[in-house]
Amino acid sequence: MHKNVILIVPCFNEAKRIDLAAFGKAPSNVGFIFVDDGSKDNTAAVVKAGMPAGSIFLGLARNSGKAEAVRQGMLHVLSNPTAFEGVAWVGFWDADLATPLDEILGLVEVLAKSGDELEAVFASRIKRLGARIERSLKRHLLGRFFTTVSDFLLNLSAYDTQCGAKLFKRAALAKAFSEPFVSRWVFDLEILLRLGCDRVVEHPLSVWCDVRGSKLNIPAASLRILKDLWVIRRRYRK
Repeated sequence: MHKNVILIVPCFNEAKRIDLAAFGKAPSNVGFIFVDDGSKDNTAAVVKAGMPAGSIFLGLARNSGKAEAVRQGMLHVLSNPTAFEGVAWVGFWDADLATPLDEILGLVEVLAKSGDELEAVFASRIKRLGARIERSLKRHLLGRFFTTVSDFLLNLSAYDTQCGAKLFKRAALAKAFSEPFVSRWVFDLEILLRLGCDRVVEHPLSVWCDVRGSKLNIPAASLRILKDLWVIRRRYRK
């Protein structure tokens, strides 16, 4: 695979909304590993038929959650070093492309200029002049509440850990993804704790647009997320 950036794209029941033509217009140095997380529709067939040339498809036997889907994609890179020779950066990207693929260039630039100081960069949805961040008020308020609680429990200073666009130096993958995660959904916090806050930086996006059809019902999942946060605190903050 003649790319220096690989993005893991977790997919669950995305057959009717994944825009594979848009993936085909990604920057030329970017390749993809699509991971079907045990979808119950025909996501697998749709992705296999329409994914960009040179992409890799992985199918999980059962639905295990976004965290495990992403981890399996990362483990595929780790276990096939020869196939990914020349790849310097590996990340994950939400299948709905709420974060446009052109934004990867900014994340790569951050890591490329960081020397040995950083291991990862997290995209951040900061609404500011000159940026187009289109997020519903409900999701914004829930996101700020989540950030406040997670900061209190885990002593983090991140503004936005849950944006679905993140990039890692290849050397950081084993530390971040070798072990299974506590949470199916807020595993981004675990990544941050595994790498260390001083080894990760947030990069504000220029464009992010909310896409309908999210698989996570945030109000319904709130209790589970709070429980996950407490378990994460106990495991990582000893």
